[in-house]
Amino acid sequence: MRHLSGSSGRRYAVDDAELNSGGQARLYRCRDDKGVVRVYKEYRTLLADPADIAQLTRIQQVGQAVVARAEAAGSFAETADSSVNWPIDIVRSGRQVSGVVVPLIPGDFMRDGKSPRTLDFLSLARANPPRAAVRVGVLIRVCDIFAFLESEQLLHGDVSAKNLVWRPSPSHAYLIDSDGIRSFSPAPAHGVCTPGWEDPRLQGQKIRAHDRYSDRYALALALYKGLFLNPGGPQYVGGTWSRASGFPQRLDPKLRGMFARALDQPLATDDRPTAAQWRSALQAVYLDGKGNFRRPALDVLDTYAQGYRAAFAQPKAAARIPAPAPAPALVPARRPAQRPVHQPPARRAAPPPPPPSGDSYGWWALVVVLVLALIGGGGYLVFRGRGEDGAGHGPSAGGRPCPAEIAADLPSGSRSDAVLLRHYVTDRHDITLCRTADDRVYYHGGLLDRPDTMTIPATRTDTGYRASRGDYLYEIDGDRVRVTVPDGTTSSYRLTDVTDAD
Repeated sequence: MRHLSGSSGRRYAVDDAELNSGGQARLYRCRDDKGVVRVYKEYRTLLADPADIAQLTRIQQVGQAVVARAEAAGSFAETADSSVNWPIDIVRSGRQVSGVVVPLIPGDFMRDGKSPRTLDFLSLARANPPRAAVRVGVLIRVCDIFAFLESEQLLHGDVSAKNLVWRPSPSHAYLIDSDGIRSFSPAPAHGVCTPGWEDPRLQGQKIRAHDRYSDRYALALALYKGLFLNPGGPQYVGGTWSRASGFPQRLDPKLRGMFARALDQPLATDDRPTAAQWRSALQAVYLDGKGNFRRPALDVLDTYAQGYRAAFAQPKAAARIPAPAPAPALVPARRPAQRPVHQPPARRAAPPPPPPSGDSYGWWALVVVLVLALIGGGGYLVFRGRGEDGAGHGPSAGGRPCPAEIAADLPSGSRSDAVLLRHYVTDRHDITLCRTADDRVYYHGGLLDRPDTMTIPATRTDTGYRASRGDYLYEIDGDRVRVTVPDGTTSSYRLTDVTDAD
């Protein structure tokens, strides 16, 4: 155990074992000198730029005041302002910053007390997300948080599924990775962003880093995915902007218009709805005057989303919408009684129309695909049978773009031209094959009940594909995949081709 001092004067006893680790920092559980459990976020690279340190110091002062007030009132992570994982102390190394201290994420936002329940588990069909009433409740809370930030002229800069966590009951959200929060002005000159969530203005090199309008774009994308379980989003395809198109036919016209304002024009900014406008629209469509849910409006979402759920249903499970449970009253998150004082600033291509009902998902695969079953580690993959066009060459999916979230993992220079080959599911796995313009095939796979995925290259053989990963053997033959582990034990899974349902 080591001991550190923050700029506030507090001392922290930091555990030796990592709590978690990310691309920019390592996380350690710690206790302050009053015995309160916190988290020390240690930067992999010291923060040295004076302007960045000045911004961080201002945000830390805001966070320190917000958290202290909420903890004293017993309302931490209940009000909009305290539902942010603020930096509350700064640890310095000379004139540089080595890390920050942040609150521990409340336990009801965690899965089995181990990992944060991120927005993936609300918006990905394969992760078995909750019914529409819960999703709408959580997303209204998300709007609460960003409406507060906008009212304080603050931006997050890296809004994504991984940086929003939630709880189902009572529905609420919590924003993490918040030490990068900055003032609206001056606009950030650099920053990080998550693939698939980039502002198209950044992709087009119209801005140097995400700004307040980027937060608005990402918020709209979070609503688009969370409300409808749409697997992708709008993106550039061959230099042309592909608009979002996966919307329920009976979606409220006002909401549909707001999505058009947010997502149709990639370089527009002023028309992107604010968080407060989204919150008002969601409340008007899905809540009555007493704060209770409007069931018919929720049924539109549940009916539409069932098409995506059906693709991941167990073979024996009926593809139907369960009878909805009575929806609890939704009470908007409280606004802070007093605003914190701070110094002012000095793919997938657009998803197609609603997928068909579960009855059309039953035909089995007759072509070869690459599968990596994410169990017991990785493996050595051997695929036998027909190729994409019967001979192992050419796409069989009509040249549709590779899903945006998968293309983001492909080598630079090949992402925009990658095409979808096949999309398969088993009773445990979600598998997608994409091919790049240089005729390389990549496999993207994961477990249905987890958002974690991986993308790896595949090598063609005369009868299929191969990829190496340890001593495991994965073999596809017809409509089944057989998984052989190092001790010789083999498991077999049936494949369902859902390419045409996408």
